Amino acid sequence: MSNVHVIGLGLSREDLTLKHLEIIKTADLLVGGQRHLDYFRENHVEKVVITRDIALVIQKIKERMDSQKVVVLASGDPLFYGIGATLVKALGREKVEIHPNISSPAAAFAAMGEPWQDARLISFHGRVSDDFEHLVKTENKIGILTDATHTPGWIAKFLLSRKITDFHCHVFERLGSGDAKSYIFDDLSLVDTHTFAMPNVVVLKRQKQEDSFCHGRKSTASMHRDGKDRAVSCEAVPPPVYPGMPDDQFFHENGLITKSEVRSVALSKLKLDAQDYTFWDLGAGSGSVSIEVSRFLSRGQLFAVEKNEKRIVLIERNKQKFCVPNLTVCHGSLPGAMDALPDPDRVFVGGGGKNIARIIHRAGDRLSMHGVMVINTVLVQTMYLAVEALKKMGFKTQFVQLQVAGSSPMPFGERLEALNPVWIITGEKQGL
Repeated sequence: MSNVHVIGLGLSREDLTLKHLEIIKTADLLVGGQRHLDYFRENHVEKVVITRDIALVIQKIKERMDSQKVVVLASGDPLFYGIGATLVKALGREKVEIHPNISSPAAAFAAMGEPWQDARLISFHGRVSDDFEHLVKTENKIGILTDATHTPGWIAKFLLSRKITDFHCHVFERLGSGDAKSYIFDDLSLVDTHTFAMPNVVVLKRQKQEDSFCHGRKSTASMHRDGKDRAVSCEAVPPPVYPGMPDDQFFHENGLITKSEVRSVALSKLKLDAQDYTFWDLGAGSGSVSIEVSRFLSRGQLFAVEKNEKRIVLIERNKQKFCVPNLTVCHGSLPGAMDALPDPDRVFVGGGGKNIARIIHRAGDRLSMHGVMVINTVLVQTMYLAVEALKKMGFKTQFVQLQVAGSSPMPFGERLEALNPVWIITGEKQGL
């Protein structure tokens, strides 16, 4: 039987059960932060205050744990960015019994009435995770434990500096106390105008796509020819999505579509090795590339940008046919149309014409480090401009020419019919 009990207080002493209270009452040594120990002034036992010198605290516990009952008080759930894991590692799993309780993120999501099994939870106590920028680009729901430096205002300024504006910011201060307060900000620029009491928790919840991106604050994800907003519904049983689907599976304009075999190679060059990338399809045409990319980016954000209004309708029809809810369709000309989009991890350029170099430079500046850009073109001149633009930006660059011949029926058999050769140029953004 363990002699060291680590008890989570939840949000306050009121969250303790009778079992918790009995364990605390029978302790020989009570360890915790000063605020936690103050809850038990009536317990006339030896108390040790947890300070920054955790090694000293652990040493005192080790000296007593074999002969006496040691109880350690922790905030929330001891194993959620708490002291629980530290004690298990230092003392041994068999020596420690953990008594979990309500964590502050659980309480924050409960206050929102929001499920949180799909949320990413992180702590800024002492440091900011190296992948925080990637998280805010790819995750839709993030719970953050703040500290005195990395405050809600700091978080909001970080997002704005990366041109990420599509989050609702919820702030919960002093949860469980008599003066607990909560706030919600639709405009991130207002967060830094407030001072919040410590401790506090931030929940970032991404706004629905129809409320953000493209055309300022309005999405064209459900815009049809008549200009009226309609709900986008999916077919009851949408067709399966896979690389290199036959061209006739898509709605497209007179054969203006990235051909099946070319699509397969382009997808392989994009290196879709994570499910949560942000993807841009620039000059999307029918949206066939975006549809097939969605097979790999189930948790990502996809943006199809097209200037031709008739093709916008076709992309919408393909989006509905294949039921791709994380695809936002943007009607606009390049390179300007990409300004309102969140920074990408992967970019496919299927159109651009004489603006190709400007498009590559604008997209390349926004592309995440080690991100990949793939450009398709049938013109030698465009191929040259694209390769030169990538090299000037320091991208690791390669290109291939794809020549495909498909079978075509004849009276007594089949012949091979050549398709137009296509250049596929790949650039990978290099680190410093």
